Amino acid sequence: MRSKWSVGLTTVLIAVVALTGLALAQDTRTETVKFKRGASSTSIEDSITGYEAVTYLVGVTAGQRMSVQLDTDNTSNYFNITAPGASEALYNGSIDGNSTSFVIPSSGAYKIDVYLMRNAARRGEEANYDLTISVEGKAAASKPAPGKPAPDFADGLAGGPDYWQVHGLARGDTLNVRASASSSASVLGVIDEGDIIRNLGCKMNGATRWCRIEDQTGLNGWVSGKYLHESTRNPSPSRPATPPPSSQPPVSAADGVPVALMPRFCTGEASAKFGVRPQDITSNAAFKSGKLYVSQGYFDGSSGTTFFNCYFKGDGTFIAVN
Repeated sequence: MRSKWSVGLTTVLIAVVALTGLALAQDTRTETVKFKRGASSTSIEDSITGYEAVTYLVGVTAGQRMSVQLDTDNTSNYFNITAPGASEALYNGSIDGNSTSFVIPSSGAYKIDVYLMRNAARRGEEANYDLTISVEGKAAASKPAPGKPAPDFADGLAGGPDYWQVHGLARGDTLNVRASASSSASVLGVIDEGDIIRNLGCKMNGATRWCRIEDQTGLNGWVSGKYLHESTRNPSPSRPATPPPSSQPPVSAADGVPVALMPRFCTGEASAKFGVRPQDITSNAAFKSGKLYVSQGYFDGSSGTTFFNCYFKGDGTFIAVN
């Protein structure tokens, strides 16, 4: 299908980094998004097949708000957003869903990568999609207006305190700090009941509120907001960082899935097998069982909860989901 709007099209060949969850692209093209005069949004109608991917470049200015939504007929079709010069995506659709809206932190050309997850790409599946992009608002002023306080850094989701205190964990439990706002994201470390942590802003992922935090050791990541309560005092002196509960060794096969990404890959395979949206599936961290790695998961349906296991060889090669 042809685009509904005017873009500049340049064909390029790039390798998409495997750790982002994108398929290893063999046919990637780049398009520069240009809004019509007086318009603040545009809609792109296009399709990709297998290992094809499209990178859309959008020029924006710090302080503006960019909203992106992907409507697709393939449940393994997602988009990532990467800031100019960044090595990692600031938004990962396979974790956070196919719709986002955020204030631009720095000026430049942002990349919106539309792709198929590797499990769908290797089967040669097709995705027909509509990508809607809107950019609104004026650029942020270089300095706050005289007499007005600078905005609260914690206002990412309806405001919030400068510091949270962890409360509500069961006796002996710890709160996982994850790499992104998802229960299937890799664990960076843990924090304890009563810890006071800095609030870096919150957002919703489905029905769950996730908050980005930082503790006194520099541990920075996402935690479930249900265990966070406003703190009326400053953090206590720093304590040694608590490592993740289990190691995540590398894999040796060229096409092997890194242990940290096995839950995400498992979600894609389970979605294809059971016909369930990836955002409705929970896949847990992979663990070693004999010579294999296993990621256990589940999803709720009209007939109750379905549990499944994903199996990987020791070198990370995917075997099966059942």
